[in-house]
Amino acid sequence: MANSRVVNGPMQVIAANGALHRNLTVNSTATNFIVASLTADATHVYWSLEGCDARMSIDGVAPTTSDGHIIKDGNSGIWSRSWAQSAKVISVSGSGKFTISELNHF
Repeated sequence: MANSRVVNGPMQVIAANGALHRNLTVNSTATNFIVASLTADATHVYWSLEGCDARMSIDGVAPTTSDGHIIKDGNSGIWSRSWAQSAKVISVSGSGKFTISELNHF
């Protein structure tokens, strides 16, 4: 099927070869979600957030503590490589941590 990768979605993923999970501290300064390069075969990024609510944007404009898509403390998700590389994040208050794992769609 021509669109089988879309139909099946990113849940058919495995850990990207050689990529260890990493942590990103998120605080009151907007920062790039991915601050270091991804491995060559990473097609998606699994993330989880703990310690604070955060806001994010993917349009190149930095989010603020009151503007951007909200991510609640304890949430997790899978983003495509391009989303992860374009996303900017900021904590709503205090600081927290994103744990990030690189994935490969097979």
